[in-house]
Amino acid sequence: MEQEAIAGAVRQQASTRGSKPRIPLPFLRFLYANRSARWSVIILVPILLLTFLAPMLPLQSPLESNIRASMSSPSFSHFFGTDKLGRDIFSRTLAGIKVSLFVGFSVALIALIVGTAVGTVSGFFGKAVDRIIMGIVDIFLAFPSLLLAIGLVAIMGAGTLPVICAIAMADIPRFIRLQRSLVLGLKSRTFIDAARTVQAPQLWLMSRHIVPNTIAPLLVAASIAAANAILIEASLSFLGLGILPPEPSLGNIIKDGQMYLQKAWWISTLPGGVILLIAISLHFLSDGIREALDPRARK
Repeated sequence: MEQEAIAGAVRQQASTRGSKPRIPLPFLRFLYANRSARWSVIILVPILLLTFLAPMLPLQSPLESNIRASMSSPSFSHFFGTDKLGRDIFSRTLAGIKVSLFVGFSVALIALIVGTAVGTVSGFFGKAVDRIIMGIVDIFLAFPSLLLAIGLVAIMGAGTLPVICAIAMADIPRFIRLQRSLVLGLKSRTFIDAARTVQAPQLWLMSRHIVPNTIAPLLVAASIAAANAILIEASLSFLGLGILPPEPSLGNIIKDGQMYLQKAWWISTLPGGVILLIAISLHFLSDGIREALDPRARK
């Protein structure tokens, strides 16, 4: 009976002291109060709405050619102009944004899930398990993300799925290292020691006490990973290793216009500006999320 009472007290202590932290109600208020995050949302929301409402808008199909309108400059009929085949750059940019966002958030989700799981195991169990995992992580981290993604795509082939897998594999080691460091800091907390004294299952400790306390920094890392994945995907597509034509991608749209920069600057410049705008907005949004979830920043 005494042990059961202690176990109940430990579980109550863990739940009140941080075992399952919930995002506080003032979170959105503090996020909105951050000027950078506010402007990021103002920029990203219209882009997202345009991207997903594009099929319902009176726009030329991204794959439709019109030779008579070839190389037209930006106008009311073609907001971003047209390319050498007369394809509408604005509709192709919106289609490319959808692909880039799908790749970016898929990479962030995969890296977040796998990196959190492996990093938790590495930091929680330590010893030989930790040495083996971190040895593999150090090998991957020895290469820049873009270079590693290029090598992996060269092995797996081009296409949406290989690009997602390649970029995710380059990002997972960073999430593993981050989660491991967070777990090492939590292992010495009082409520973890108390739960161990009543022989709480290790899986229960990790899933109920360890992982929930690492959500905030992982969300920040995930938003940064999404922005970086969008840039890497565009780079791979520009090099001909990513999304292959005729499927529009911001990277291959820019590649199509590189030979016409002097007489048709809009083909590459406007989609390139959209990529830069999305990546910068996601980075600023991650700063806002970090500050909104940090109790010290809210004081």
